[in-house]
Amino acid sequence: MNQVLEETIKVNLNETQRELVMDLAEDFAPFVSKVESGMATTKNNYGAYGAMISKLSKGDRKLALIFAYALKIAGANAVGVSDAIDAFFPEN
Repeated sequence: MNQVLEETIKVNLNETQRELVMDLAEDFAPFVSKVESGMATTKNNYGAYGAMISKLSKGDRKLALIFAYALKIAGANAVGVSDAIDAFFPEN
């Protein structure tokens, strides 16, 4: 996820939404820890992050971006999350 997109997400979220994203990040932390401490099966673990984001967002790109943001806050590999968004949710 590029810097501009990340900043846009921060700006466009109100305080309640930011708190919800922080709660999501807390919930995602065990998953992120497991992925980051295990053997990568794809470069920067984009496959694991893409699969999780796809399942949770049910194909909705906007939801996927929120989940990606929460994963990054939880400590996920930023390049892996960005690559997952690019691969699983290409812009039209």
